[in-house]
Amino acid sequence: MEVVIAWLTIASLIMIVVGLIDPAIALPWSREKTRRRASAVYGYAFFAMIALSIVFFPRTNLESRVYALFLICIAALAVGIAKPGLLLPWAGEPTRKGVLMFYIPPAVFLVGAMLYANASRPVDPRYYIPPGELGGADQVKTLKYRAAAELRGQNNIGLDRVRKIEVKEAAGGGYDVLVEFNIDDVMLPDLFKLKSESDMARVYKALYTSGYDVRNVTVTVYFPVGYREREEPTAPEPVFTTSLDGARAAKIDWGASDYELEAEVLPKAWKLDYVREGFK
Repeated sequence: MEVVIAWLTIASLIMIVVGLIDPAIALPWSREKTRRRASAVYGYAFFAMIALSIVFFPRTNLESRVYALFLICIAALAVGIAKPGLLLPWAGEPTRKGVLMFYIPPAVFLVGAMLYANASRPVDPRYYIPPGELGGADQVKTLKYRAAAELRGQNNIGLDRVRKIEVKEAAGGGYDVLVEFNIDDVMLPDLFKLKSESDMARVYKALYTSGYDVRNVTVTVYFPVGYREREEPTAPEPVFTTSLDGARAAKIDWGASDYELEAEVLPKAWKLDYVREGFK
């Protein structure tokens, strides 16, 4: 399916060029054989193919596909309000009202789909505890569950978020926790840092507000570096590792807002153990 969509996308681009050169060839069925009409018809076909490629792209999860389609829908609304004819090439008299009536319903549907997709992401089954059993679960299982609950489902390139969660008894009592997870592909190195800090902050908060004697937490972020340039599967590798011991965690006001914890408090408190070159 992806190959068919790719060829149709290329064909629509070719027809845009043909329509600009000779609209009669590109629009043999249309009464209006103009460059503007050809650009509108095949431009619409091109963006429709882009939308379909997002739906069928094998390396993305449901949330990412819905979000991308929503952005395309919003962009179409913006263009359609400015130039209704470009977004309603089949309409005899395209209007702004027509654009709103055609594109707002799918936008509303996609918002609902995003909310559903986010709410339905499952906790990793290796660490899941049914709600009725959570109160009676032992501390080790509960700590694993609390970490996994912050890293639900898959990332936006189809990898399971959780790689591994280990809870071991620390020397002198309490627990040491190790968490490894796959980060989303956020395209830019600076955004990887921000996204990593946000995800790690949620994990630290979940573990250190458990009420249990957590002595140290280490979190490692993985990403398949260079996967876009390779056809074969690319194994994720560590790009960030941080750690936070119980003594430093005890000084943190965990009641602060999530933004404060993610952007200011925790990055100053945790120890940066490793960062891959290019991801600073």
